[in-house]
Amino acid sequence: MCAKETAKEFLRRHNMLYEQQPFEALTDAYISDMRAGLRGEASTLMMLPSFLPAAGAPRTGESVLVLDAGGTNLRAGRIRFDGTGKPVTEALQKRRMPGTLGEDTDAEEMFRDIAELALTVAGEAERACIAFSFPCECLPNGDGRIISMGKESRVTGAEGKLVCEGIETAMRALGAPGERRWRLINDTVGSMLGGMASCDRTRYADFIGFILGTGTNACCHVKACDVAKSPETAAMGGETLVNLESGCFGRVLRGTADAIVDEASGMPGDHPAEKMISGAYYRQLLRETLLLAARERILSAKSGENIAALSITSAMVDAFCLDAAGGSAVAEALETEDDRRFASEINALLLERAARIAAACLCAILRERNIPAGKLTGICADGTMLKLNPVLRPRMEALIAEYTARHDIGGAEFLFAGDATLLGCAWAALA
Repeated sequence: MCAKETAKEFLRRHNMLYEQQPFEALTDAYISDMRAGLRGEASTLMMLPSFLPAAGAPRTGESVLVLDAGGTNLRAGRIRFDGTGKPVTEALQKRRMPGTLGEDTDAEEMFRDIAELALTVAGEAERACIAFSFPCECLPNGDGRIISMGKESRVTGAEGKLVCEGIETAMRALGAPGERRWRLINDTVGSMLGGMASCDRTRYADFIGFILGTGTNACCHVKACDVAKSPETAAMGGETLVNLESGCFGRVLRGTADAIVDEASGMPGDHPAEKMISGAYYRQLLRETLLLAARERILSAKSGENIAALSITSAMVDAFCLDAAGGSAVAEALETEDDRRFASEINALLLERAARIAAACLCAILRERNIPAGKLTGICADGTMLKLNPVLRPRMEALIAEYTARHDIGGAEFLFAGDATLLGCAWAALA
């Protein structure tokens, strides 16, 4: 084996070291694209208006059919808010999201599958709301038009379809009585509203929605008049919620293994930031980076063979973070102590890069919102990477604290709520 580079030298040579893109510059790039996206100018951030006003409080008493179409699971339930504003879940069902079971399906089959599950819990609900985790253009009438199906979904022919119309049509074809009043929201908007429904809102001056799980995204309040690309939104007055589609952010320095993961994905060139930090891709990124090191004889040939034969999961990554000496599947696949040490350093550095990409998005929002120092923003968060990885969230919290102190703006803290997206759907339907 050749004399080894350090892990930092290896990643720098492959344009994958976090130090190659300073945090301030990365945050400024997010801010620039946020502003351009709101104006309808060239930007890697879609900045999609939700046509929802700034969150106030939902009406009480009425039961709502709620659906969460995520990158992995599809959930359906019925929720109402009682007289005190507390959410009450009346029914809940879950199954795999169509298009995630390794087989192709089309948009009509997806709508029918969603409708079948919805019918099991709909009851007599007259209002319905779906949180749709895939890029979708919200429309002034409450429906949403699908832009693309990412997260390695295998749903074909969905682009341009109206989601609520498709589900309602399928429900009526299956015998559902009546006609529901629908609204579509992005799942990150749902997480934000659900987090707000579950917390003491008097503690916070502002809120952000953020997901880092199978995929990643963020949403925030903006002044409606700043959404220049949407006359309907600008005319609303006050503030409104905007979905960044932050997984699409494309001004991050990408390197050799990033390109390999991107090319192997179902949609090369799509969602570049997501492919560097989210659960659907990070495990592949670590694997491809270690294989690259093996091909360059930095890791032993045997370690390379073992890693090539290993299907790395997010749980394996989490375990490797906690025990790189041999108590995890990734560590056991590495032949020598030197290989394990090198791979552990690679993992730590890639996770540091991921934490910076994610934290820069949140810091950009905090800087734009400019909440005064001494006040707090609640980051209504969800996602397995954020909840389960032992490295990411602590590093993000530290980076956010350093940035807000440096710029003399209000700080932030993460909030997690059970069934946040479904609660947010109920809030949005009753707003």
